[in-house]
Parts: sequence; structure tokens; C-alpha cells
Amino acid sequence: MLRKVQVKNGTLQGLVGKDPRITVFRGVPYAKPPVGALRWKAPQPAEDWTGVRKCYEYGDMAMMRVHPGLDDDFYTKELHPTAAEYRMSEDCLYLNIFTPAETEQDNIPVFVYIHGGGLQDGYSYEVEFDPERVARRGVIVVMVGYRLGLFGFLAHPEITAQTEEGGVVSNFGMQDQSMALHWVYDNIRAFGGDPERIVICGQSAGARSVQAQICSSMNGEIIKGAIIQSGVSMMFGDEERPMAHIPSLQEAEAYGADFLHAIGIDSLEEARRTDAHELMRRLTAASRSSRYVFGLCVDGKFVRESAPAAYYNNRVADIPLMVCICQGETQSPFIKGSMDYEKYLRTAEKYGDRKEAFLSLAKVEDDAGADALTAGDAFNSFLSGSRGFCELRSGAGQRVYYGIFDHDIPGDDAGSFHGSELWFMFDSLGNSWRPFEGKHYDLARQVASYWTNFVKNLDPNGRDYNGNPLPVWEPYQKENKAVMRFLDKATPEALPECPILDFRLAFGKEVFADGRAQESAR
Repeated sequence: MLRKVQVKNGTLQGLVGKDPRITVFRGVPYAKPPVGALRWKAPQPAEDWTGVRKCYEYGDMAMMRVHPGLDDDFYTKELHPTAAEYRMSEDCLYLNIFTPAETEQDNIPVFVYIHGGGLQDGYSYEVEFDPERVARRGVIVVMVGYRLGLFGFLAHPEITAQTEEGGVVSNFGMQDQSMALHWVYDNIRAFGGDPERIVICGQSAGARSVQAQICSSMNGEIIKGAIIQSGVSMMFGDEERPMAHIPSLQEAEAYGADFLHAIGIDSLEEARRTDAHELMRRLTAASRSSRYVFGLCVDGKFVRESAPAAYYNNRVADIPLMVCICQGETQSPFIKGSMDYEKYLRTAEKYGDRKEAFLSLAKVEDDAGADALTAGDAFNSFLSGSRGFCELRSGAGQRVYYGIFDHDIPGDDAGSFHGSELWFMFDSLGNSWRPFEGKHYDLARQVASYWTNFVKNLDPNGRDYNGNPLPVWEPYQKENKAVMRFLDKATPEALPECPILDFRLAFGKEVFADGRAQESAR
């Protein structure tokens, strides 16, 4: 097996995995530590080293609002049972690489995973991630660490003024991910990988990251396929407060300047001198009265427009896609939202001279009927966004596979909660506290096989790890709205027509018809 490799920066030594057929390289640097003068700057290429760099330990987690594993909440028990012992710092730009290769000439496809956490939290070695279980199916798995929150997405007039002409302002976390992809492309042959077969995948904020990467011109043609899990950043132009709205650079700069003023810092230079943990302490204190959350902005270069504007105007990488959500998460109050009859009528007014057509389609007469709209494909944020995305991409000629996890989750009444599919995707049920049984392991074998088949062939179909044929997963099309529903086993279905969703998509196409200019006007 390839236990020692030569990359462009030097020699790396890996470890034998739990499975001796896998070599694990932890803490592989793909960029300089973004500290000191490099805080709030674009990532810089990693420096060369001499001798053999032993990649035995994970790199530090990115700076976060709360150190994972210290809270007594649902996700601490679920995902972070050992996180309290991990280090957290700005020095976080590392990859973890899991390869089954025996030689550099193996040309194995590459699965790059971007973790979630709202762009504020999360790390690349959470307990639900078991890349070895995926790698043993014949792919190289790369897990990416990147800057988060305040350190990953602050915008400020002084940052803009100090950025060289043509450089990217803010969105540093997205730039980190892109540099990681370029590093993988340049170096993965040393691990036995094929740089021409890179598929990226992300869940939650990782899914939003994947969407930003496939809409950015800065990745060229590196990405050959993408998997988007929970969920798609989508707008229809009729929202009161759209979840997928991205502020302009000017809005983000004003927000960042207001934040530094609120925490008693007078300049960017002073902010760069301030200890990272002290900045996070002040962020927490300031957020008690007015929440400060730092995320994507339209910087004009890396992020040129919102993802929905790119979708409606077909400015997306022309690659095969998989889109998946969890049924249980779609009914959470945060995702489902609510709509009473008054809000329903306000929404109807936004359609102008097509108001009556909408009212005739919806046929809502009271609060209960209005609220029922938020449970289904027409208005539910995740359901309408994911299915609407599939409609747009398949209509543009892209191959897209749609999946819904509606699986049984034992141990409590959480149901198919946000992130629950990760135990199955990574075939990592044995890492969980939950009393999973045989049917769950059977489903995990199917799910992990669909995912790795997609990485290998840009098509999830084929056989599972044991050689059994998988149920056929048809691509989503206007004439055949195919979906794979993951119950006790993978179950192919076809969705019924949804005229209200079609109506909203047609309206959205008009709202976003002139793309970047229209989005800027919003």
C-alpha cells in the first residue's frame, strides 16, 4: 500500500488505517496557516518542507463560537462525543486523505467532502464521518478543513482597500475550499488518484459550499460531479425573508464595520493583533443583544451572484449532480416555517396580474390550508428548493438524481433529522450511540454504494459492496419526476405533478431573468 508519498511540497508519511487496506494521511497542509498578517486574507500556498512529514494527527479545528463537545445538546451527543479534547485554532487549513491505492498508477476516483455547520461550526473528523468505510469501496476520500464564521467570512472596507486589484474580497472560507480542490488536483496522483475524476460533496453548509464551488469560475473544470445534501439554496422571488439571500459586498462591509465597532476595535490592524479566542469571546458577548453571523457575500469575483440567480440563468458547471434531503428535517419549524391566511394573501399580491391564477391553483381558504402549503413541495424551503433545483437543472439538460431519506432512526423520536443521512452515507453506524439493527446496516450498504458509484461513474447505479444489484435510480426529468426514497431500503418512486411549484418556478425565472443585475437590485 502507499504509506509514503511525494507531493509538490515534500514527502508525507501516512498510517495504516483501521482497515489495513487503507492508508490514512491526517493533517496534510494545503495552505499556509492563515494567522497574523494572513488573517482575513486569501489563502496562500503551503510552504515546502524538508524530510518526511508524519501525517498521524488531525489538524486543529477552525475557530468556532463554541468549542464542540462542551454543550449538553442534541448534536453534542450525536456528533461530538469526543470533540472536547480536540484543539481549536486559526491554523486549520488541512486535509485528511484516505486512500486504498497500492501504486501511484492506480488512477482511483476522488471523493472530496466539505463538512457542514452553518459556515460557523463543524470540522472534518466528526464521529459520523468514517472515510475508511467509503474508501474501501474503491475511491480516495479527502476531507477538507476551512475557515469559518468571523475568520472565514468577515468583510470590511479596510479589507477591501488592502486587497490587490483582481483579488477576492472576503469569502475566505470558500477560497480555502477552492485552494484545497486545486491542491488535490495537483497532488492526488501521488496518492494513486485520478485528478480528472474529482467529485465534491457536502451536507448543510457543506451543500451550500458545493453550490458556491460549482457556480464559481475560479475552479475551472476541476469538478466533474457534485452531491448536494440538505439542502439547495433556492429562491423564487416571492419570499418575505428569503433564507438563500446573499448580501452585497457593500452590505457585508457595513456589517463587518459595525461588528468591530460593537466589540470596541477601531481598525483592522487592531483586529489582526487581537488574540483569536478573545475575538470569539467578544463575538459571543456582542451577539447576546444583536446576533452577528458571518457568511457568504457577493464579492464580485469568487461569488458573482446568488446561487439561485446562477440556476435560473444556467450559469452552473455542466456536470452530473445528486441532490438529497431528509424528510424529517423538512418539517422542523426552522425549515418548514409557517404561513397563515394573511401571509398567503400577501404572497399572492406579489404575483401581480397572475394573482388570481395562483389563488385558483392553491385553493386555500383558511389558516390551516395556508400552513399546509409549507409542509409540501410547493412552499417548504427544503422540498421546494431541492425539487425546484432538479426541475431547473434537468430542464437545462443536466443529469440530476433526487433522493429523500425517510428512514427509521432508533433511540429517540428525532426521526430523519438534519444530518441523519450521514451515518448511512459514510456507512458509519457502528460509531453511533444509537441501537442500529440489521436493516439499518443493509440500508447503509446501499447508500454508501450509490454514493461511491456516483464518484466512480457519475451515475449512482450498479452494484453494492457485496455485489448485489442496486434498485435502479432514474434521473429526475420533467416527464419522469423520479426520486429514490430511502426507507428501510432504497425504494424508487415517481413524484406527482406540483402545479404550484411550477408556477413559482416560472415566476422566479422572470424575477431572476437578467441574473446578476437583478440580484444586485434586490
